[in-house]
Amino acid sequence: MKHIFVVNPAAGSGAAESELLSRIRSLAKSKELDFEIHRTLSKDETTEYVRKRACSGEEARFYAVGGDGTINDVLSGLVGFENAQLAVVPCGSGNDFVRNFKHKEYFLDLDRQLAAETLDIDVIKFGERYAVNMVNIGVDCDIADRAARIKSDRLKGSATYLKAALDILPRRTTYRMRYDIGGEIREEDVLLTAIANGMYCGGGFKSSPMASLTDGLIDVEYVRPLKGFTLLRMLAKYHEGKQLQDKEAWKYIEYIQTDRLTLTPLIPANVCVDGEIGPYEESSFEVLPGAVRFAVPEGCELINS
Repeated sequence: MKHIFVVNPAAGSGAAESELLSRIRSLAKSKELDFEIHRTLSKDETTEYVRKRACSGEEARFYAVGGDGTINDVLSGLVGFENAQLAVVPCGSGNDFVRNFKHKEYFLDLDRQLAAETLDIDVIKFGERYAVNMVNIGVDCDIADRAARIKSDRLKGSATYLKAALDILPRRTTYRMRYDIGGEIREEDVLLTAIANGMYCGGGFKSSPMASLTDGLIDVEYVRPLKGFTLLRMLAKYHEGKQLQDKEAWKYIEYIQTDRLTLTPLIPANVCVDGEIGPYEESSFEVLPGAVRFAVPEGCELINS
């Protein structure tokens, strides 16, 4: 099997290239692996490179060495190819996808990576795009955008997102959305919408606590407008993944599991797809059960299975 390490040189403020490349080369040579290293140039270039390599039919494991956005770029190139496996060496700012597994630190252990067994995981498809972890629309996308702009050596991971949330939430921005879920149509003014395959977003917010990568379902959650102390209280619950256990939260939160939906923004909105931000237009979402062979490092285990 070919081991292809797809490295985002900018990930982790350059840590992907400065710290991991030498370890990858050393281990690959000592194990006499059939391997290669590809440095990414752009999102589209990464996806096209992976797709061309997967088209060869050769059995290959593609290691996304970077953040959640790099995972999405690699995923988008290998969906539909049975000969291609997805692996992840996380070194981004949030690293939310690997939080769905126990012992997420094992993803940085290259020996455990080489001993990985594959697990068939679901993928969300909308339009011509894919997501393996989560799609966020509304204020949580605004927070992700703000977090990406915060430059601080003292703030990392969830601390950056908490700071961004405290910057964005006082603006009390709301988004009017139309949801078509199983033919039931709703229009709501909301703070945010999460369309989830995995549980985590925002560098450790357990926003979709019932989500699983293998259940064949999309978890849809939207939050109605909140303010004041209630907002801060619900933000803490949302971070811990305990919002569904709080009866007061039920007035503000809808949480639905489905295999497909259509979501229409009635005012302009952006979308955050596995950490990557851009404009959002009406899309129909569906789950592709077991669409990708994912390499789970030795000793790791899916949390919600």
